[in-house]
Amino acid sequence: MENQTYRKSRKEDHEIFPCTWYAIGWTKEIRAGQKLLKKRLLGRDLVLFRDDQGKLCALHAYCPHRGADLSLGNCKDGLLQCAYHAWSFNGDGQCVDIPAHPDREIPNFAHARSYPVLEKADLIWVYPKTYQELANETLPPLELYPVLENPDYMMAPYDAVWKAHLTRVVESVLDVAHLPIVHNKTIGKTSRKEINIEFETTEDTIRIHNGSAFLDYQFPNHWLLSPVDQTKRSQFINYVTFTPIDKEVTALFGLAGRNFAKFPGLSLIFSKYSSKVLKEDQFIVESQHPRPIPDALRMEAHVLADGPQVRFRNRWYSFLTGDPNSQISINPIQI
Repeated sequence: MENQTYRKSRKEDHEIFPCTWYAIGWTKEIRAGQKLLKKRLLGRDLVLFRDDQGKLCALHAYCPHRGADLSLGNCKDGLLQCAYHAWSFNGDGQCVDIPAHPDREIPNFAHARSYPVLEKADLIWVYPKTYQELANETLPPLELYPVLENPDYMMAPYDAVWKAHLTRVVESVLDVAHLPIVHNKTIGKTSRKEINIEFETTEDTIRIHNGSAFLDYQFPNHWLLSPVDQTKRSQFINYVTFTPIDKEVTALFGLAGRNFAKFPGLSLIFSKYSSKVLKEDQFIVESQHPRPIPDALRMEAHVLADGPQVRFRNRWYSFLTGDPNSQISINPIQI
C-alpha cells in the first residue's frame, strides 16, 4: 500500500468535486417539442430542452428576470419560454424576446447562463461550468470506453440515486472483498471470502483482476466490468458512471451490454438484475460515516484486500491538494 502524508481535515473537503463531464439522465427522457426536463448537478439546477434543430440545450434553471423556474415553461419554435412573463431564450441562453417591451433592445442582464451538454452512449452529459465561467478555458473532450459505442452490443440501461458521498459510492465498486458477503445471492454467490487481490494502476486508472473479469476504473467517474477472455464469441460488459447531484447525494447510471441474444425482452431482465445488485449495496454505503472518505489513511483500518480503495484514496487526496505531480490535472469545483 502507498503512504499518504497526513493533512488536517478541512471543512470544505466534502464539498469539492472534480470538474468533468457528468451524466445527468438518459437521452430518451427528452424529445423535441416535449415537456422541459429539470435536472440537478453539483448543487446546481438545470433545465434542458431541444432547439428547432433537435439539438439538446442546458440552461440555469431559473429565469434571470424574476427567478421563476424555467422548467415550468414550454418549448415553442425551438425556444424556451418562461411561464411567468414569457421571456424566450435560445439554446445559448440568449434572451430573444421580452413581450412587455417588444420594440426595445434586450439588455445584457436578461440573458440566461448556459452549460455545455452532449449526448453519448444513450446518456445526457453536462460539464458543470457555464460557458460564461469557462471564458478562455478549453472544454475537455468526453472520452468513454470504446465498447459503449460498439454497435455489436445491445445495452440494458439502469440507474439509481443513493444518499451517499461520491467517494463512498466509487469505493463500493472497487471493493472485491464484499462480493461474497453483500451479494451472496447474486453476483457474489460463487465468490470465495478469502481473496488474493490482483490489481494494477496508473495515475488515473485502476484495473482489478477478479476471476474471469477485469474491473476497470477511470478517475473520477467511470467504471467498467469486462471479460478477461476476449476470444469468446459471447461477451458481456457492465458500465457504471457516477454523478454527484449534491454533496451527499450521488446518481449512478449503468449500461449492461451483451453481443448475444439481442432481443428487447432480455434487456429488461438485465436491467432489473443490475438494479437489484445496486440495491444490495445501497443501504450499506448509505450507512457509512464519515460521509465522505477520510482524507488520511490512518483514520480508518486497512488490509491487503483494500488495495484498490487505498489507491483511489491517494488519487482523491492528490486531487484535493492539487498535487503538481499528477500526470493529468483535473480542476476542482465546489458546491
